[in-house]
Amino acid sequence: MVELFRKKHEVWLKFLFGSFALPRGEAAEDLYDFAQIEYRHLKWMGQRIVESGGDFDWDRGEVKIDYRSGEELYGALSDELMALELLYPPEEDKLLERMKSDERYMLRRLRTPLKVPITAFDRHLHYKNLDKKSLDALVLFLIEESYKEYELIVTYTYSQLHSDDASISLVFEDLIYESLYHLKSFALLMAKLGILSVPRVVMKEVYKFDDLKKFLLDGIEEEKAAKEQCRLLSEAVDDRELSHFFDYINSQEEYHIELMEKVLQRL
Repeated sequence: MVELFRKKHEVWLKFLFGSFALPRGEAAEDLYDFAQIEYRHLKWMGQRIVESGGDFDWDRGEVKIDYRSGEELYGALSDELMALELLYPPEEDKLLERMKSDERYMLRRLRTPLKVPITAFDRHLHYKNLDKKSLDALVLFLIEESYKEYELIVTYTYSQLHSDDASISLVFEDLIYESLYHLKSFALLMAKLGILSVPRVVMKEVYKFDDLKKFLLDGIEEEKAAKEQCRLLSEAVDDRELSHFFDYINSQEEYHIELMEKVLQRL
């Protein structure tokens, strides 16, 4: 189950970032929906592993997504799903049957030809006529923050699945959804710049911590730093629409602090 979890973690990321790489439209929405289903599979599997007295981690192999066309991407995702099915244990199990059924449907959808070019990896570094100073600030922010949001997703998920407190678990659920939204927002901007990439692996020490209070206090400081980065970027980027976007993200980060303080009060 742990090995299957790791492989499905890779598949989740391939669907997720594949959806960001495609031009906006029905195909991209389908891949994003499939990524959300794969993430749900991971939560169900993680919960079962923990309830059985075991544990899981977020280690993974390389996640290649830099394809040049929709056809290449669909072919690679189809290969991943077919390889994944070979890892399922043979015994009958409702969870395993549900996951296999989902992925067989995904595989059928991926057989539809998708003849569209992908420019999310060509490093053209051009967006709305931004000047070099604005562009440099934007690129640095997106690279750092996309990793941070991925790190938070896996950390909050791990913490949620190891929590016995329902109210704390609900807060983690909110934080996961928020980080998924931020990751999507930042990744789509990266795709427009031609610099889309999968974040690096999160080290076990980040999410396997012994002191939840310290983790939350550190997290609050990180959110404050992210707020300041958003503020500075809003001022540095010479584009009104982008400035409004980063002010909007800044406001959301403020509420993340409130959510984490709620957990601290609960503890």
